[in-house]
Amino acid sequence: MSKRGRNISYAIMLIVLAVCLVLWKLNVFNLPLAFAGVSTWGLIIAGFMVWIIIHSIVDLSFGGIFLPLAVICIIFDKALGIEELTPWVVLVVAFMLTAAFNMIFPKKFRCHHGKAGFGEKFTDSRSEDHNEYVMHSMRFGSATKYIRSTNLKRADLSSQFGELAVFFDGAQVPEGKVVINCNASFGEMDLYIPAGWRIENKISVTLGDCTDRGTNVIPAEDAVVCYLEGSVSFGEIVINRI
Repeated sequence: MSKRGRNISYAIMLIVLAVCLVLWKLNVFNLPLAFAGVSTWGLIIAGFMVWIIIHSIVDLSFGGIFLPLAVICIIFDKALGIEELTPWVVLVVAFMLTAAFNMIFPKKFRCHHGKAGFGEKFTDSRSEDHNEYVMHSMRFGSATKYIRSTNLKRADLSSQFGELAVFFDGAQVPEGKVVINCNASFGEMDLYIPAGWRIENKISVTLGDCTDRGTNVIPAEDAVVCYLEGSVSFGEIVINRI
C-alpha cells in the first residue's frame, strides 16, 4: 500500500473512532459487558492495534501482527481471562513468535502487498539525499530508499518490526570511505552496495542473521572502503552487491 493510501486509511479509521466515541458517550449504543472495565483510551489504542494488524497481514510483517495482538491481550486481559499472562508473558511470546516466523519465512520467500507469487516486492519510496549524513528508519511496514548523496560519509539505518531496502549505487563517496550503521531488531534489512566497494563487515549478530552475498567479489586496490557497523537481533541483514 502506498504512503498516501495508508494515510487515507488511517484518517478514515480516526473518523470512525471519533464518531463511535461520541455515540458511545451519548449512550446511542452500549459496549458489551466484557468491555465495561476498559478505559476509553484502551478502546482507542485497541482500534489502532487492529488496523496495524490488518496492514501488517497485507504486507506479511510478522512483528506488526504479533506485537499489536499482545497489546490487545493486555488491554482485554480481564475479559479474556488471561490476567496471569499479562503483560510480560504475552509480550515475550509476541517477540519469540516474531523472531520464529521471520526465520521460517525470510523475506525472499514472501510476497508483499497482496501480489501473487514469490520474490521481493518493495514499496518504491525514493529518497533524494545530498547530505554527508543520511538516516532512515522503518517500523511496522516496508520501504525502499535510494541514497543519492554526492558526498556520502555516513548512513544510519534502522528496521524494527519492519522491512527496509536501501540502494547505495547512486551515492558518491569522494573521500573514499563511508560508514553504514545498521540496526535490525525484529526486522529485516537489505543493503544494495556497489560491487566495486570494499566492505569491512563489523555487524554483531544476536539470534539473527547477517548474510553477505558477494564474498567472491574482489574490489580494486583504490576502491571505496565501506565500514558496516551496528547489530542485528531477532532479525536479518542481507548484503547484496550490484
